[in-house]
Amino acid sequence: MSSVKTKLENAFDTLKKEKKKINPSAVEKRAGVANGSLKNHPALREIVLLEKAKHQQPNSDTAPVEKGNRNTVLKERNDELEAKNNKLKSKNNQFQTEMKVMADSIAQLTWELHRYKTATRNDSSNVHKIKT
Repeated sequence: MSSVKTKLENAFDTLKKEKKKINPSAVEKRAGVANGSLKNHPALREIVLLEKAKHQQPNSDTAPVEKGNRNTVLKERNDELEAKNNKLKSKNNQFQTEMKVMADSIAQLTWELHRYKTATRNDSSNVHKIKT
């Protein structure tokens, strides 16, 4: 049966090959040993922590987002979206008004067409008056 140190080394190598997150807990879990087992092997623990730090360095190049800064960014985004929403609501109301005007115009034209047909119906040769 392999020793705990061998299991930890193999787990570390496996995680490194798979390019997965490397930290003491992940290595111990992959090795199938108890939490804190890495503390008994200081040299291996140091290697794991160095690898962990190496993977965290590229992330530190990006500007850290502070809570206040994040809130400011979110508030600005919210304000932009609200302004856009209000603009779209205004446009929608304008289109609704235009649709009502057009519907009234269509109704008026339909009524005028009906009156025209009624007025010219007597002159048509196809229309026969019903005797009463």
